[in-house]
Amino acid sequence: MSQPTYRIKHAAQRLGIKPGQLRNRLRELGAITQEERAHPTWVREGWLKEEHRQFYHPVVGWKWQTRIDITEAGLVELWARIRRAA
Repeated sequence: MSQPTYRIKHAAQRLGIKPGQLRNRLRELGAITQEERAHPTWVREGWLKEEHRQFYHPVVGWKWQTRIDITEAGLVELWARIRRAA
């Protein structure tokens, strides 16, 4: 059975911060790379889930989109790291 995942927006609500602050915190922790991808270690640990989709844009044609979700275990880990840093 897989863990529930949360979009950045919903994970930020659960942590009591804004989505932009959460995304910045994930970058600072190295969970999101400069290429806006989930770091492989965070994915292997089951803290983040990365999903790739392709869609057709009527003006520019086919585009790729990467979506990063945070798992329940990822929220626990992130909360612990935020508290340690405070």
